Amino acid sequence: MNTKMKTLSLAVLGLVGFAAAGAAMAQCPASLVPPWSALNVGGGTSAASSVSGGYAGTQCRLSSALGNNGAARAQVRDDTPANEARYRAQFIFDPTSMSGTNGTNQADIFLANAPAAFNGLLRLVQIKFSGSGAGTKRIVINAACNNGGTNVCSVPVDLPVQGGPNRIEIDLTVGAGGSLRYWVSNLATSTSDGSPTGTLSLTGGNAGWVGVDQAYLGLASPTANYRTINAAGVGYFDQFDSRRQTFIGSN
Repeated sequence: MNTKMKTLSLAVLGLVGFAAAGAAMAQCPASLVPPWSALNVGGGTSAASSVSGGYAGTQCRLSSALGNNGAARAQVRDDTPANEARYRAQFIFDPTSMSGTNGTNQADIFLANAPAAFNGLLRLVQIKFSGSGAGTKRIVINAACNNGGTNVCSVPVDLPVQGGPNRIEIDLTVGAGGSLRYWVSNLATSTSDGSPTGTLSLTGGNAGWVGVDQAYLGLASPTANYRTINAAGVGYFDQFDSRRQTFIGSN
């Protein structure tokens, strides 16, 4: 069914707002909960906060920064999904203050978790910020797949805007013929459901993971090289939206 599970636009109610929930506020609130279900912050000086200056007309955005700790995290959590076998999500990610040097310079920016681990993995989708050998900023999209080996299928995608906001959208189907389509574009680009940036083939499907039960937005789990190269790096996020069926695009 074409039901919109949740719109978390960083425009109303400060950091995040429900599309049907009242007018925008003059100031960004100090608390992120609600409307998010919870904060997941820890590891040294890690911090997540609502700051003014959103994207595409919004007032506020999420600022996420990590401490010098391998378990550092500065995320917000959405408990709205309920074992969703079809899950679509979109958010804006701005890595302006982050360096793209070194391919092992990585940190999570988005997670979609299953209700329980299967084949030793809880994450149905993991999107990581990553550098490259040439200094390009990119994301790496990892998805659970029953390939009999690592059980992770992966694709790197260079960010079209290296010093500004990028729009990232996924369309995940869970099952024996599971699939993951993705869109990565600048904010000015008009995208369509029929023209994704790419499709990640999920070898062996992903039925064992059942469906998406929880989502996290923000930086987490930095590698040692990330903590060295991006000690002062801040990631900015905006306009999170998750749905069961309908394409999100620039709505």
